[in-house]
Amino acid sequence: MGLAGLLGGLMLILQARHSDRLAWLLVSLCCFSASLGKFSDNFITEPPALVFPLQQLREAGRPLTVVLMGLIIIIALLRPVRSSRQHFIPRPIIFIGLVQLVIFLKTLLFGDILFAFLAGLTFIGVVLMVTMGPRRWLEEEQGFERATRAIVMVGIIFVLANSYQAFFDIYPITFHHGQLLGTTGNPQFAAILLAVTIPSLLFLVEQPNTGIKAKFFWLGVLAIVMLALVLTGSRTGWLMGGITFFLFYRSKFGHLLRLGMLVAIVFAIFFYLFGQNFSSFETTLASAANKLFYGTNSRQEIWSILWRNFLDHPLFGVPLRGDRLFGYGENSWLGAAAALGIMGLTPLLLFGVSSGSMILRLYRLSGQTRLLFLQSSTVIAGLTSLLIGSIFEPFLLGNVTFSLIALFLYLSLGQHILNAAHKNVATTQYVYGIPPTDGGAHSHSEQARSAPWKSRKTFRPHPRV
Repeated sequence: MGLAGLLGGLMLILQARHSDRLAWLLVSLCCFSASLGKFSDNFITEPPALVFPLQQLREAGRPLTVVLMGLIIIIALLRPVRSSRQHFIPRPIIFIGLVQLVIFLKTLLFGDILFAFLAGLTFIGVVLMVTMGPRRWLEEEQGFERATRAIVMVGIIFVLANSYQAFFDIYPITFHHGQLLGTTGNPQFAAILLAVTIPSLLFLVEQPNTGIKAKFFWLGVLAIVMLALVLTGSRTGWLMGGITFFLFYRSKFGHLLRLGMLVAIVFAIFFYLFGQNFSSFETTLASAANKLFYGTNSRQEIWSILWRNFLDHPLFGVPLRGDRLFGYGENSWLGAAAALGIMGLTPLLLFGVSSGSMILRLYRLSGQTRLLFLQSSTVIAGLTSLLIGSIFEPFLLGNVTFSLIALFLYLSLGQHILNAAHKNVATTQYVYGIPPTDGGAHSHSEQARSAPWKSRKTFRPHPRV
């Protein structure tokens, strides 16, 4: 098995060196493997087993993710660099790295030294994988579209894997109060995975060069993702999805209504064809709807405890209870305050500020062309929904999770758009002899509003004499 895995890895490296689609597919597989998990609580220590090979994949989730990250890094090193542009790490990722540094130091000083190094190296691997691979590949032709396809592919793999499991036995993926937890081991994690794919799906549906057949295909995928999101019974997931639709169609609610009608039609067709044949599916849907509309607030008490812990230990957070940090609760921000104190909360707040700054800059650029509006709206919706989700789940404090990798991918997409806009402004200044400004990003965006390249018409500047 080890030799077969080694040979398979070498073949993937050789093929992905020259295949953009295969390289992005590896990114999707890495994201999906990072989402694999097992449910456990005080009463259930071992969840029901999945069918082959899903059970084996779930057991090997973390090692498999590390292996795939290594393959992507190697492929990124071997692939020819097709752009001379410098690839800076987005600033929000740097601040998340500082939070991880505080976690590393606290675990190193007061907990398990080996675990501290393993967790730190794993996070460094995630950053290297995203910045050396997808971050560079965005500069290639159709890089943005392929990145969104890679994110959507994670949702498609999730739906296919859990449909395969449900065909044989739906209970192992819905045993927790009838909610869909799937291969993630948690209904909240499943909902976040599905919600994160929606911005990229909307981009693929709305982009100008999408054919009618492809548009209906992506609409069908969107409807299935929305159905799966309903089955999770997660209000967090629905909040993230609702924010995504609102931000993406913030200026064209007519399009949103038409899209809603099409998705409703797909829903109706699905229930007509399959709803009467799966009684367990109907039970799951009823349980999820009951949780969605009548569930109680289970986070208020936990958040109060986290806040009191921060007030009792404001500088470095609560002392470790064991060999590593636990008890982040269901909030990334309060979890950082309680576990890390001001030392960890400060860089996390800076991450939030820098992410908000990127969103505002993208919003200012979004009105220049239709394609730029779609690209900017994809990132704005993706980042905003993840920031909202971080209020209800502590994924900002993890080191290798799907939510964190997806966040880094959307940040890379946003940085790519801003860099491209900055380059276009610089080109316009060179062609027309416009003196550069010292006003930073805001001055560049103001200059871009009057630049000829923003026109909807094809513009070909005359060369300078």
